[in-house]
Amino acid sequence: MNDDIFYMKKVFELARLGEGFTSPNPMVGAVIVKGGRVVGIGYHKKKGDKHAEIRAIEDAVGHLEESTLYINLEPCIHYGSTPPCAPVVAQVGIKKVVISNVDPNPLVNGKGIEYLRSKGIEVITGVLEEEGYFLNRFFFHHIKTGFPYVIGKMALSLDGFIADKNGDSNWISGEDSRTYVHKIRGEVDAVMVGKGTVEKDNPSLLPRLVYSPKIPARIVVAKKPFINFDYQIFNSGGIIYIITTKNSKWQIPGNLKAEVELIEVDEFEDGGMNLKEALLALGSKGVQSILCEGGSFLMGELLKHGLVQELVIFYSNLILGEGVKPFGSVSVSMENAIRNFKLYERLNFQNDTMVRFLKNG
Repeated sequence: MNDDIFYMKKVFELARLGEGFTSPNPMVGAVIVKGGRVVGIGYHKKKGDKHAEIRAIEDAVGHLEESTLYINLEPCIHYGSTPPCAPVVAQVGIKKVVISNVDPNPLVNGKGIEYLRSKGIEVITGVLEEEGYFLNRFFFHHIKTGFPYVIGKMALSLDGFIADKNGDSNWISGEDSRTYVHKIRGEVDAVMVGKGTVEKDNPSLLPRLVYSPKIPARIVVAKKPFINFDYQIFNSGGIIYIITTKNSKWQIPGNLKAEVELIEVDEFEDGGMNLKEALLALGSKGVQSILCEGGSFLMGELLKHGLVQELVIFYSNLILGEGVKPFGSVSVSMENAIRNFKLYERLNFQNDTMVRFLKNG
């Protein structure tokens, strides 16, 4: 392993310390090295806080001359919540900057690199570029497309059912798998389910099983209004987006703990809703990432219209024999669902196997 790869891996470790807290900003870590020794480290903690390279520079005061900065994202060159970082990097004596990813933000997009080179600093890009992209895939996808990055999560029996013949899906996956799902809830901006899931399971959709002080937005896809709002999601704070049709007639009670906002979209002739329109509206509100936890019909609709960027599938060791298929009445088979996806990783838990697929391209 060469030095650039070694230190970039440390950069990624630092960047992940901000996971779940930096949105809408990306996760960024920085390491400053001089004479083969780490002299400064830093990471971006949250929006509006100091950027990673500034924290690393402050940590390395007195050791910056002729040093090398490792950072996973190109230093910025524009004013936002904080001043630009590239000029600071150029002023403190750093001789070389090693970067994983170019920042696709139109306000940056190579301009930070050009600035550093114009000041005589050697710049190397593309170190562990694929790993860097995966780290900030929510940010990259949203800024390039305007759409949130959607993760579809499913828990399946060994023979491919999401529930038994009575519709009971409790405990298909084990405790370790459920904890991992809660970890993802703490990383994304929003968690999405269909109305049927709310009525049947009454979930909070919060990351209860892991430490996470954030309350992700909750999204409910519901063509028709709820008869009542006596469900956990409406009484646990945060914001709830309800995706519904333009001719629906909702009356939202004023005494809910959660803030509720309707997103009204067109209805297709087959009765489905324009989820692409809904996701674009959510993206315009700053929602960069969504974990969709079902139900089966909603997952099928998202897949059918190409709106899922990642699939996280938990296979348990249970065999049900018969039960509920993953995509309800939508004509999508598991084979077709993953045809446009590539295997990214496989993790083994105590009784389950998690398989992660990423959309091709």
